[in-house]
Amino acid sequence: MHQPWASLLVRGIKRVEGRSWYTPHRGRLWIAATAKRPSPQEVSELQTTYRFLRGEDVEFPSDYPSGCLLGCVDLIDCLSQNQFKDQYPDMSQESDSPFVFICTNPQEMIVKFPIKGNRKIWKLDSKIHQGAKKGLMKQNKAV
Repeated sequence: MHQPWASLLVRGIKRVEGRSWYTPHRGRLWIAATAKRPSPQEVSELQTTYRFLRGEDVEFPSDYPSGCLLGCVDLIDCLSQNQFKDQYPDMSQESDSPFVFICTNPQEMIVKFPIKGNRKIWKLDSKIHQGAKKGLMKQNKAV
């Protein structure tokens, strides 16, 4: 996934991911950042967009690492654009793609593993998967 979108997804700032294709996958989805680093202009524009969309103070990452495994989200649904607008009107401005992945439970890794990704959804190597599960940050739960 391209930066800066990938980091915003594992931080929970970005709550959906738009795609041109449907997936039947549900459950944990590991997020890997592509090797291409984002430009300062891309980061600035996206931060402006998400400040507007979320209507709140958003704590953005200080860095957008590339070529690594960042963390994971739970993919709870994949909806058509029409279904997305009907079911999530409050988030409808976050994606205009034909299909929208609804993501919850974002978890960022403490240490980012270098990784070469693939297109679409693919299976992590079992050793990387075991290490990645151990490297997730404990999320602060509001009391």
